Amino acid sequence: MKKITLLTLFGFAAAFANAQITITHTDMPNPGDSVLVSITTSTNGVDQTLTGPNYNWDYSTLTYNSQQEVKFDNPLTFPLVFAVMFNPFVTSYGRENRNITSIPVPGVTLSAAYDFLKESTGSLKQVGTGLTINSVPIPAQYSPNDVIYNFPMNYLNTDSSDYSYLLSIPTIGDYGETGHRVNVVDGWGTLITPFNTYQTLRVKSVITSIDTLYVTNFGFGSNIPRPTRVEYKWLATGKQIPVLEVDANIVGGNEVVSNVQYQDIHHSAAGIAENSISAFNAALYPNPCTDGAVLNYNLTSAAKVKITITDVLGKQIATVADENQSSSMYFKTINTKELHLTKGIYFVTIQSNEAKEVKKLIVQ
Repeated sequence: MKKITLLTLFGFAAAFANAQITITHTDMPNPGDSVLVSITTSTNGVDQTLTGPNYNWDYSTLTYNSQQEVKFDNPLTFPLVFAVMFNPFVTSYGRENRNITSIPVPGVTLSAAYDFLKESTGSLKQVGTGLTINSVPIPAQYSPNDVIYNFPMNYLNTDSSDYSYLLSIPTIGDYGETGHRVNVVDGWGTLITPFNTYQTLRVKSVITSIDTLYVTNFGFGSNIPRPTRVEYKWLATGKQIPVLEVDANIVGGNEVVSNVQYQDIHHSAAGIAENSISAFNAALYPNPCTDGAVLNYNLTSAAKVKITITDVLGKQIATVADENQSSSMYFKTINTKELHLTKGIYFVTIQSNEAKEVKKLIVQ
Protein backbone atom coordinates (compact mmCIF):
# COMPACT_ATOMS: atom_id res chain seq x y z
CA MET A 1 0.00 0.00 0.00
CA LYS A 2 2.87 2.33 0.82
CA LYS A 3 4.45 1.69 -2.59
CA ILE A 4 1.25 2.60 -4.35
CA THR A 5 1.02 5.80 -2.32
CA LEU A 6 4.60 6.76 -3.18
CA LEU A 7 4.04 6.01 -6.85
CA THR A 8 0.91 8.11 -6.78
CA LEU A 9 2.79 10.98 -5.16
CA PHE A 10 5.56 10.75 -7.75
CA GLY A 11 2.94 10.76 -10.46
CA PHE A 12 1.35 13.91 -9.06
CA ALA A 13 4.80 15.54 -8.78
CA ALA A 14 5.63 14.73 -12.39
CA ALA A 15 2.28 16.04 -13.59
CA PHE A 16 2.72 19.21 -11.56
CA ALA A 17 6.24 19.75 -12.93
CA ASN A 18 4.87 19.56 -16.48
CA ALA A 19 1.74 21.63 -15.87
CA GLN A 20 1.23 24.70 -18.00
CA ILE A 21 1.98 28.09 -16.47
CA THR A 22 -0.28 31.14 -16.45
CA ILE A 23 1.01 34.58 -17.44
CA THR A 24 -0.46 37.66 -15.71
CA HIS A 25 0.31 41.37 -15.62
CA THR A 26 2.71 40.73 -12.70
CA ASP A 27 5.04 39.02 -15.19
CA MET A 28 5.35 42.23 -17.24
CA PRO A 29 7.96 45.01 -16.79
CA ASN A 30 7.91 47.93 -14.38
CA PRO A 31 9.22 51.46 -15.09
CA GLY A 32 12.99 51.42 -14.72
CA ASP A 33 13.40 47.76 -15.67
CA SER A 34 16.07 46.79 -18.16
CA VAL A 35 16.56 43.40 -19.84
CA LEU A 36 19.57 42.35 -21.91
CA VAL A 37 18.90 40.38 -25.09
CA SER A 38 21.10 38.67 -27.63
CA ILE A 39 20.10 39.11 -31.27
CA THR A 40 20.53 37.08 -34.43
CA THR A 41 18.71 36.64 -37.75
CA SER A 42 18.49 32.84 -37.88
CA THR A 43 16.87 30.07 -35.85
CA ASN A 44 19.83 27.86 -36.76
CA GLY A 45 17.58 25.34 -38.48
CA VAL A 46 14.87 25.11 -35.80
CA ASP A 47 11.33 25.27 -37.21
CA GLN A 48 9.60 28.06 -35.27
CA THR A 49 6.14 26.93 -36.42
CA LEU A 50 6.24 23.68 -34.41
CA THR A 51 4.32 23.82 -31.13
CA GLY A 52 1.72 22.15 -28.93
CA PRO A 53 0.90 21.20 -25.33
CA ASN A 54 3.80 20.03 -23.11
CA TYR A 55 6.19 20.73 -26.00
CA ASN A 56 9.99 20.85 -25.83
CA TRP A 57 11.56 23.64 -27.88
CA ASP A 58 15.35 23.38 -28.23
CA TYR A 59 16.98 26.62 -29.34
CA SER A 60 20.24 25.94 -27.48
CA THR A 61 22.39 26.32 -30.60
CA LEU A 62 21.41 29.93 -31.36
CA THR A 63 24.48 32.09 -31.95
CA TYR A 64 24.10 35.81 -31.32
CA ASN A 65 25.37 38.59 -33.61
CA SER A 66 24.86 41.46 -31.17
CA GLN A 67 23.44 42.38 -27.79
CA GLN A 68 21.29 45.28 -26.61
CA GLU A 69 19.33 46.40 -23.59
CA VAL A 70 15.55 46.68 -23.69
CA LYS A 71 14.75 49.51 -21.27
CA PHE A 72 11.36 50.51 -19.89
CA ASP A 73 11.46 54.17 -18.90
CA ASN A 74 9.02 56.30 -16.94
CA PRO A 75 7.06 58.37 -19.51
CA LEU A 76 8.09 61.58 -17.71
CA THR A 77 11.74 60.97 -18.68
CA PHE A 78 10.99 61.47 -22.40
CA PRO A 79 11.02 64.80 -24.33
CA LEU A 80 8.30 67.15 -23.08
CA VAL A 81 5.87 66.66 -25.96
CA PHE A 82 5.95 62.89 -25.38
CA ALA A 83 5.77 63.24 -21.59
CA VAL A 84 2.65 65.43 -21.84
CA MET A 85 0.72 63.18 -24.25
CA PHE A 86 1.86 59.90 -22.70
CA ASN A 87 1.80 60.92 -19.05
CA PRO A 88 1.65 58.32 -16.24
CA PHE A 89 -2.16 58.49 -16.14
CA VAL A 90 -2.39 56.94 -19.61
CA THR A 91 0.99 55.25 -19.99
CA SER A 92 2.95 52.82 -17.83
CA TYR A 93 6.29 53.10 -19.62
CA GLY A 94 8.01 53.81 -22.92
CA ARG A 95 10.69 51.84 -24.73
CA GLU A 96 12.89 52.45 -27.73
CA ASN A 97 11.71 50.79 -30.94
CA ARG A 98 14.84 49.79 -32.86
CA ASN A 99 12.86 48.07 -35.62
CA ILE A 100 11.70 51.38 -37.11
CA THR A 101 14.73 52.80 -38.93
CA SER A 102 12.97 54.93 -41.56
CA ILE A 103 9.56 55.87 -42.90
CA PRO A 104 8.64 56.13 -46.61
CA VAL A 105 8.09 59.91 -46.73
CA PRO A 106 10.20 62.18 -48.98
CA GLY A 107 12.30 64.73 -47.11
CA VAL A 108 12.11 62.88 -43.79
CA THR A 109 15.00 61.80 -41.56
CA LEU A 110 14.12 59.57 -38.63
CA SER A 111 16.53 59.67 -35.67
CA ALA A 112 14.54 57.92 -32.89
CA ALA A 113 11.38 55.88 -32.37
CA TYR A 114 9.57 54.94 -29.16
CA ASP A 115 6.63 52.74 -28.17
CA PHE A 116 4.39 53.82 -25.28
CA LEU A 117 2.54 51.08 -23.42
CA LYS A 118 -0.19 50.81 -20.81
CA GLU A 119 -0.21 47.85 -18.44
CA SER A 120 -3.27 46.86 -16.39
CA THR A 121 -4.51 43.74 -14.65
CA GLY A 122 -6.40 42.83 -17.82
CA SER A 123 -4.03 43.68 -20.66
CA LEU A 124 -0.84 45.18 -22.08
CA LYS A 125 -1.59 47.70 -24.84
CA GLN A 126 0.42 49.98 -27.06
CA VAL A 127 -1.24 53.37 -26.63
CA GLY A 128 1.07 55.46 -28.76
CA THR A 129 4.24 55.98 -30.69
CA GLY A 130 6.77 58.78 -30.76
CA LEU A 131 9.11 59.54 -33.63
CA THR A 132 11.85 62.14 -33.84
CA ILE A 133 11.58 63.38 -37.42
CA ASN A 134 13.96 65.99 -38.81
CA SER A 135 15.08 66.56 -35.18
CA VAL A 136 11.49 67.29 -34.06
CA PRO A 137 9.75 64.89 -31.59
CA ILE A 138 6.28 64.04 -32.94
CA PRO A 139 3.84 61.92 -30.88
CA ALA A 140 0.82 59.98 -32.12
CA GLN A 141 -1.84 58.18 -30.09
CA TYR A 142 -3.15 54.79 -31.10
CA SER A 143 -6.91 54.88 -31.61
CA PRO A 144 -7.87 52.12 -31.11
CA ASN A 145 -4.98 50.66 -29.11
CA ASP A 146 -2.91 47.67 -30.15
CA VAL A 147 -3.65 44.95 -27.56
CA ILE A 148 -0.40 43.01 -27.29
CA TYR A 149 -1.55 40.61 -24.51
CA ASN A 150 -4.73 39.90 -22.59
CA PHE A 151 -4.44 38.58 -19.01
CA PRO A 152 -4.58 36.07 -17.49
CA MET A 153 -2.97 34.17 -20.37
CA ASN A 154 -3.43 30.40 -20.71
CA TYR A 155 -3.04 27.74 -23.37
CA LEU A 156 -5.53 28.01 -26.29
CA ASN A 157 -6.54 31.59 -25.45
CA THR A 158 -7.35 33.57 -28.60
CA ASP A 159 -7.99 37.29 -29.04
CA SER A 160 -7.71 40.00 -31.68
CA SER A 161 -7.57 43.77 -31.94
CA ASP A 162 -7.55 46.55 -34.51
CA TYR A 163 -5.22 49.52 -34.11
CA SER A 164 -4.41 52.75 -35.90
CA TYR A 165 -2.27 55.87 -35.54
CA LEU A 166 -1.52 58.94 -37.66
CA LEU A 167 1.47 61.29 -37.49
CA SER A 168 1.18 64.84 -38.81
CA ILE A 169 4.62 65.92 -40.00
CA PRO A 170 4.90 69.73 -40.31
CA THR A 171 5.45 71.00 -43.90
CA ILE A 172 5.62 67.39 -45.15
CA GLY A 173 2.28 65.60 -44.75
CA ASP A 174 0.81 62.66 -42.85
CA TYR A 175 2.09 59.18 -42.13
CA GLY A 176 0.35 56.41 -40.21
CA GLU A 177 -0.46 52.76 -39.89
CA THR A 178 -3.65 50.74 -39.61
CA GLY A 179 -3.44 47.12 -38.54
CA HIS A 180 -5.14 44.00 -37.25
CA ARG A 181 -3.58 41.61 -34.70
CA VAL A 182 -4.64 38.04 -33.94
CA ASN A 183 -3.07 36.38 -30.87
CA VAL A 184 -3.20 32.64 -30.20
CA VAL A 185 -1.57 30.91 -27.23
CA ASP A 186 -0.65 27.85 -29.28
CA GLY A 187 1.70 25.95 -26.98
CA TRP A 188 3.20 25.42 -23.55
CA GLY A 189 6.19 23.49 -22.29
CA THR A 190 9.96 23.61 -21.88
CA LEU A 191 12.15 26.05 -23.80
CA ILE A 192 15.94 25.74 -23.96
CA THR A 193 17.97 28.76 -25.06
CA PRO A 194 21.76 29.25 -24.99
CA PHE A 195 21.27 31.04 -21.66
CA ASN A 196 18.77 28.96 -19.70
CA THR A 197 15.85 26.51 -19.59
CA TYR A 198 12.35 27.83 -18.92
CA GLN A 199 8.76 26.70 -18.47
CA THR A 200 6.86 28.82 -20.98
CA LEU A 201 3.66 29.74 -22.76
CA ARG A 202 4.07 30.28 -26.51
CA VAL A 203 2.07 33.09 -28.15
CA LYS A 204 1.72 33.39 -31.92
CA SER A 205 0.66 36.80 -33.26
CA VAL A 206 -0.28 37.40 -36.90
CA ILE A 207 -0.31 41.10 -37.84
CA THR A 208 -1.62 42.54 -41.08
CA SER A 209 -1.13 46.26 -41.61
CA ILE A 210 -1.25 49.09 -44.13
CA ASP A 211 0.86 52.24 -44.19
CA THR A 212 -1.05 55.46 -44.88
CA LEU A 213 0.93 58.18 -46.65
CA TYR A 214 -0.05 61.69 -47.74
CA VAL A 215 2.51 64.19 -49.06
CA THR A 216 1.21 67.78 -48.91
CA ASN A 217 3.69 69.22 -51.42
CA PHE A 218 2.74 66.66 -54.06
CA GLY A 219 -0.97 66.71 -53.20
CA PHE A 220 -1.44 62.97 -53.20
CA GLY A 221 -1.66 60.04 -50.83
CA SER A 222 -1.61 56.27 -50.97
CA ASN A 223 -2.06 53.12 -48.92
CA ILE A 224 0.94 50.75 -48.89
CA PRO A 225 0.24 47.18 -47.65
CA ARG A 226 3.01 45.76 -45.48
CA PRO A 227 4.03 42.10 -45.57
CA THR A 228 2.09 40.04 -43.03
CA ARG A 229 4.17 39.77 -39.85
CA VAL A 230 4.26 36.74 -37.56
CA GLU A 231 5.61 37.04 -34.02
CA TYR A 232 6.40 33.95 -31.94
CA LYS A 233 6.92 34.78 -28.25
CA TRP A 234 7.83 32.44 -25.43
CA LEU A 235 6.78 33.91 -22.06
CA ALA A 236 7.97 32.74 -18.63
CA THR A 237 6.80 33.86 -15.20
CA GLY A 238 8.55 36.94 -13.82
CA LYS A 239 10.69 37.51 -16.94
CA GLN A 240 9.13 40.85 -18.07
CA ILE A 241 9.61 40.29 -21.80
CA PRO A 242 9.67 37.11 -23.92
CA VAL A 243 12.61 34.89 -23.03
CA LEU A 244 12.69 34.14 -26.77
CA GLU A 245 11.07 35.91 -29.70
CA VAL A 246 11.19 34.92 -33.37
CA ASP A 247 9.81 37.43 -35.90
CA ALA A 248 9.07 36.54 -39.52
CA ASN A 249 7.48 38.05 -42.63
CA ILE A 250 5.26 36.17 -45.07
CA VAL A 251 7.00 36.32 -48.45
CA GLY A 252 5.62 34.32 -51.37
CA GLY A 253 3.48 32.31 -48.97
CA ASN A 254 6.48 31.31 -46.84
CA GLU A 255 7.71 32.56 -43.48
CA VAL A 256 11.06 34.33 -43.71
CA VAL A 257 12.67 34.93 -40.31
CA SER A 258 13.74 38.55 -39.87
CA ASN A 259 14.79 38.73 -36.23
CA VAL A 260 15.51 36.40 -33.31
CA GLN A 261 16.22 37.59 -29.79
CA TYR A 262 16.54 35.86 -26.44
CA GLN A 263 17.23 36.98 -22.90
CA ASP A 264 20.91 36.74 -22.03
CA ILE A 265 23.75 38.29 -20.04
CA HIS A 266 26.71 40.50 -20.95
CA HIS A 267 29.21 37.82 -21.86
CA SER A 268 32.14 40.21 -21.47
CA ALA A 269 30.93 41.05 -17.97
CA ALA A 270 31.19 37.37 -17.07
CA GLY A 271 34.75 37.29 -18.37
CA ILE A 272 33.97 35.02 -21.29
CA ALA A 273 34.52 37.18 -24.36
CA GLU A 274 35.24 34.63 -27.08
CA ASN A 275 38.66 34.79 -28.78
CA SER A 276 39.88 37.57 -26.49
CA ILE A 277 43.50 36.91 -27.56
CA SER A 278 44.26 34.41 -30.35
CA ALA A 279 47.63 33.34 -28.95
CA PHE A 280 47.23 29.56 -29.04
CA ASN A 281 45.65 29.15 -32.50
CA ALA A 282 43.15 26.88 -30.78
CA ALA A 283 40.50 24.77 -32.48
CA LEU A 284 37.61 22.89 -30.88
CA TYR A 285 35.95 20.04 -32.77
CA PRO A 286 33.42 18.63 -33.34
CA ASN A 287 31.40 21.67 -32.35
CA PRO A 288 28.49 21.32 -31.64
CA CYS A 289 29.23 17.99 -29.96
CA THR A 290 27.32 15.28 -28.11
CA ASP A 291 29.69 13.03 -26.15
CA GLY A 292 32.90 14.99 -26.36
CA ALA A 293 35.21 17.32 -28.24
CA VAL A 294 38.94 17.73 -28.83
CA LEU A 295 40.75 20.98 -28.04
CA ASN A 296 43.75 21.45 -30.30
CA TYR A 297 46.24 24.25 -29.51
CA ASN A 298 49.86 25.17 -30.08
CA LEU A 299 52.50 26.38 -27.62
CA THR A 300 55.41 28.24 -29.20
CA SER A 301 57.33 28.33 -25.90
CA ALA A 302 57.22 26.51 -22.58
CA ALA A 303 54.60 27.83 -20.17
CA LYS A 304 52.28 26.90 -17.34
CA VAL A 305 48.89 26.37 -18.97
CA LYS A 306 45.50 26.27 -17.34
CA ILE A 307 42.40 25.12 -19.25
CA THR A 308 39.00 25.66 -17.64
CA ILE A 309 35.36 25.32 -18.65
CA THR A 310 32.76 27.89 -17.56
CA ASP A 311 29.03 28.22 -18.14
CA VAL A 312 27.29 31.27 -19.60
CA LEU A 313 27.14 32.90 -16.15
CA GLY A 314 30.91 32.70 -15.81
CA LYS A 315 30.76 29.91 -13.19
CA GLN A 316 33.69 27.50 -13.48
CA ILE A 317 32.47 23.97 -14.21
CA ALA A 318 35.72 22.03 -14.64
CA THR A 319 39.50 22.24 -14.97
CA VAL A 320 40.84 20.29 -17.94
CA ALA A 321 44.53 21.06 -17.34
CA ASP A 322 46.71 23.03 -14.93
CA GLU A 323 50.31 22.12 -15.65
CA ASN A 324 53.68 23.12 -17.06
CA GLN A 325 53.90 22.35 -20.76
CA SER A 326 56.76 22.49 -23.24
CA SER A 327 56.51 24.03 -26.69
CA SER A 328 54.49 21.62 -28.83
CA MET A 329 51.13 20.90 -30.44
CA TYR A 330 48.55 19.63 -27.92
CA PHE A 331 45.27 17.71 -28.16
CA LYS A 332 43.06 17.67 -25.06
CA THR A 333 39.89 15.56 -24.91
CA ILE A 334 36.83 17.11 -23.30
CA ASN A 335 34.48 14.31 -22.25
CA THR A 336 31.10 15.96 -21.77
CA LYS A 337 29.63 12.99 -19.88
CA GLU A 338 32.50 12.69 -17.41
CA LEU A 339 32.39 16.44 -16.81
CA HIS A 340 28.57 16.36 -16.49
CA LEU A 341 28.10 18.99 -19.20
CA THR A 342 24.39 19.09 -19.98
CA LYS A 343 22.89 20.55 -23.13
CA GLY A 344 23.83 24.21 -23.62
CA ILE A 345 26.71 26.60 -24.30
CA TYR A 346 30.03 26.60 -22.44
CA PHE A 347 33.32 28.46 -22.76
CA VAL A 348 36.72 26.77 -22.81
CA THR A 349 39.51 29.10 -21.65
CA ILE A 350 43.20 28.44 -22.32
CA GLN A 351 45.43 30.70 -20.26
CA SER A 352 49.10 31.19 -19.47
CA ASN A 353 50.93 34.10 -17.88
CA GLU A 354 51.37 35.70 -21.30
CA ALA A 355 48.15 34.95 -23.15
CA LYS A 356 44.52 33.89 -23.02
CA GLU A 357 42.10 32.47 -25.56
CA VAL A 358 38.43 31.51 -25.20
CA LYS A 359 36.48 29.11 -27.40
CA LYS A 360 32.73 28.54 -27.37
CA LEU A 361 31.59 24.91 -26.94
CA ILE A 362 28.03 23.88 -27.82
CA VAL A 363 26.79 20.63 -26.26
CA GLN A 364 23.75 19.09 -27.94
